[in-house]
This record gives sequence, structure tokens and C-alpha cells, in this order.
Amino acid sequence: MTSTLFTIGFTKKTAEEFFGLLLNAQVERLIDVRENRIGQLSGFAKYPDLVFFLKRLAGIDYRAEPL
Repeated sequence: MTSTLFTIGFTKKTAEEFFGLLLNAQVERLIDVRENRIGQLSGFAKYPDLVFFLKRLAGIDYRAEPL
């Protein structure tokens, strides 16, 4: 089985752009490496909202792996 790794930032993107990119790339799991997942600047990508949107809107699994 082959896996492909993509990277994506959420800043300067609308939610529509962000989730559209993930869906178009057929992403199956998002691994969140941010140390602060609940920062006020995170907008739609704030935890736990991001987990909800990923699963409910896009069917994408979420895992936190802060570096």
C-alpha cells in the first residue's frame, strides 16, 4: 500500500478553499502538527471545530501529533 503526504496551511484561506483542496486531493486523514490547536487566530481550523468539519463535511479522519 502506498501513501502520499500532503502539507497545507489554513491561513489566508477561506473554509471553502481549505476543505475544497482537501477533498480534491482525496485526503483520508489530516494530521495536525500545531502546538496550539485552539488559538484565537485559528478561525475555522480551531480545535475541536476542525475535527467536526473534517468528519461531517468531508469524511476525513483527524489525528493530533503536535511537534
